Amino acid sequence: MHEPEAATPSFAARAPRVAARLRHADRGALLPKLAAGAAVLTLCASLGLAWAQGATGVKGYLLGQLATLQAGADDLAAAAQTYYDLAAASGFDYQALAAAQGAAVGAAVGASLDAARAGWLTASPAYESVEGIVAGVELMAQFDVDLDAGLSAAEGDEDLVSFDLTLPDGQVLAKPGNLFGVTESTLWATFDDFTTGVAFDVDGDGAIGFGDSLPEAGVLLAAGQALAAMAADLTATAETWEPTPADVFGALVGNVPTVAEVFVARWRESRFVLGSATTMRDFGVISSLQDLNQNIASWRELYREVSPLVAAADASADADILASLADLGAWADEIAAAEANHTYTPEEADLIYDEGDRRATAITGAIAQAAALVGVEVE
Repeated sequence: MHEPEAATPSFAARAPRVAARLRHADRGALLPKLAAGAAVLTLCASLGLAWAQGATGVKGYLLGQLATLQAGADDLAAAAQTYYDLAAASGFDYQALAAAQGAAVGAAVGASLDAARAGWLTASPAYESVEGIVAGVELMAQFDVDLDAGLSAAEGDEDLVSFDLTLPDGQVLAKPGNLFGVTESTLWATFDDFTTGVAFDVDGDGAIGFGDSLPEAGVLLAAGQALAAMAADLTATAETWEPTPADVFGALVGNVPTVAEVFVARWRESRFVLGSATTMRDFGVISSLQDLNQNIASWRELYREVSPLVAAADASADADILASLADLGAWADEIAAAEANHTYTPEEADLIYDEGDRRATAITGAIAQAAALVGVEVE
């Protein structure tokens, strides 16, 4: 990501230098140029003021959402510790734990897993609501790989997570996949390596259904603790971030195209579309359409940061981008809401992919043009 040749806050600082040159010039010859120069300086000053007025909003939003992420991750880690202790007390006899479901021990097991799931269900949407910021800013981008987007060593050799997971017994899981994926597939039994295969009515509905299996306690504890620790590291890094126009425009241009190529693409391969035929081990608890909604919220928050900057240069272009992002959010909300009572077919999912890609391409182009308009270079 390239920094602009002159950072936006320095726009207004150009005025004194220009004024000094004019004092020593042939003012009669320069009168026509003076009028044009004054207009440019007024615009520069306006852009600098616009950035100064909006420069802290997105960081405050980011830190607020990360606090929610941390709370959920901490709850998950604490519940995972409780579950691990219960499993250890039984000698890791998962059959015995399942057989005790109607007794006090079984109730404690169920409560610990309920609490762990609740922590995950708090942390994951909170992260999705800032993923567009984290993934789009170079300072924080690796956290997105390790928390939500990275692959395991078994899945390929590109976009790998950067960490190994050490279990309480000393076993090391090399590059196990992103932490939200590991914790999800452990808690909801969507990956055989992370579950015991022992049925347990986790949700207490009287039937064995999706996710009703006892997790492997060591994996859940190690992954839960790693998630909480990484959330803390991300927050510490985010606190050092000083947003620049290049950061914001770069994050938008890099992330808005993911509407179809990431979110809709993985959704149409998930259990929400394919049911039991899916081969995906994660993104099966919360629909990626919901994740898309959360990400669009972060993109809108990002654009609000530079909106005054764009409006100072071209109010019409700014209004068009704001409206397009709002329309994108409304469209995503509508298709996600319909999923509550409707299972989309693969053919319908393909149409949604095409529409999402069309919208994202148009918005990305408009944002890139706006960046150029205010003198910010983006890749």
